Amino acid sequence: MRNEAMGGGETLTALIEVKITPARDRGYDRIAERIGRFAEVRSVYLMSGGFDLAILIEGESLRDIALFVSEKLAPLDSVLSTATHFVLKKYKDNGVLLGEEGGDERMILS
Repeated sequence: MRNEAMGGGETLTALIEVKITPARDRGYDRIAERIGRFAEVRSVYLMSGGFDLAILIEGESLRDIALFVSEKLAPLDSVLSTATHFVLKKYKDNGVLLGEEGGDERMILS
């Protein structure tokens, strides 16, 4: 998947489910803000259901994403567990359909 914003190279996208212990005085906000500061992180969402946060990240390889999880995310004090899901194919991204017929017809600006 090509990502022009990251220099035009091929990138992988992953969704990481995170279970955390909320801070006593700030709930989930403190850890969500801290996670959001990492350069790899594109989005952080508070979720209902079986996990607390959903994190959308991008990396240049499986190894980059694995290192992010093992060296940056998992060691955070509030993080109890993670589950990483890799995006295999995008059909629609940021409101744009990405079908093979016609593809993304937006003009690339640099």
